[in-house]
Amino acid sequence: MGNEINTIKPRKIAIVCFSAISNVAAIVPQLYSLTKRYPDNEYIVISRSFLKPLFSSLSNTTFIGADIRGVHSTAKGVFLLFRELQKHSPDVLLDMQLSWRTKLLSLFCSINKIKSYSINIYKKDQHRLTSKGADKYHPIKTIFQRQEELYKRIGLHCDSTFTSLPEPTPIQKQKITDTYGEKGNAFWVGIAPFSMAKGKTLPLKKMKNVLSALDKEPNTKIFLFGAGEMENEMLNDWQSIYHNVYAVHTKLQLDEELALMYHLDIMLTMDSANMHLASLMAVPVISIWGATHPYAGFVGWKQDINNCIGVDFSCRPCTIHKDNPCKYGDYRCLESIHSTKIIDTILKFKPKEKENG
Repeated sequence: MGNEINTIKPRKIAIVCFSAISNVAAIVPQLYSLTKRYPDNEYIVISRSFLKPLFSSLSNTTFIGADIRGVHSTAKGVFLLFRELQKHSPDVLLDMQLSWRTKLLSLFCSINKIKSYSINIYKKDQHRLTSKGADKYHPIKTIFQRQEELYKRIGLHCDSTFTSLPEPTPIQKQKITDTYGEKGNAFWVGIAPFSMAKGKTLPLKKMKNVLSALDKEPNTKIFLFGAGEMENEMLNDWQSIYHNVYAVHTKLQLDEELALMYHLDIMLTMDSANMHLASLMAVPVISIWGATHPYAGFVGWKQDINNCIGVDFSCRPCTIHKDNPCKYGDYRCLESIHSTKIIDTILKFKPKEKENG
């Protein structure tokens, strides 16, 4: 489907990606540049409904929400999405995910004479990276470079002008103030302590060390970001244990979480969706890398590679994104990361004037 290069810029470009959240978030910077460079084009994003706030500020962009756990979970549901997409008369569909749903949507488009193109995930390079290890291979193309290649195939050229999603609205700012108080001169730290895989999650004892140290810092607040039910229960427990720790999930929706991120001085994440969300708000990110590796190309937008914390082992990375069990059984890649290194890196972002308020 659509291997040829199309030098005619289409007028209506549909983009589909349902998951992971990080992949959807990674669409924003390049799409932003296209909306500015080609303002006469129309862009239609098809993704999970709750991710709409990521695209609501982009000009010439329409969002089609999908319920992949409900009405759009089956092949019939994907066809319903296609019929919704048809109402916008797209010239081309860009598949940013390569899942069975996006492939089926591409097939429906092709049958109806709508050209479709798919992102190159460089599977062979990914296999070589995990087989040889990062110490014997090279960085493969980033998710942003892969998107750029896909856009070029339809005659569109991206740039790196995107810096951040818009600052929060006055109403959103007031919600943050009402919930957590005025920031003033305080040092606000965001922490997303979980990921979808054990091999990408800092051991809890190490995370507790980080929380304990930051909780004792003067003029400092720590905000915990989570998603799953079990995760949120743990965040609630931590909130009750520490004096200056807040579990964000109990208070805010996605657009409000982004508004809170806007106020942060630094964000600590795993190789996870929150790394990309914070990057969209131009927040400096410190990311933890265990079984995965920055060489796989999934570092957040304009994230400083020097703030990617990991320990070199010949077995890294053992996976690109899946939850593969550690072949040694001890997850040494994560157990070898020192809590003090994480703490020291975070505190480098605390200006002197915020030490004592």
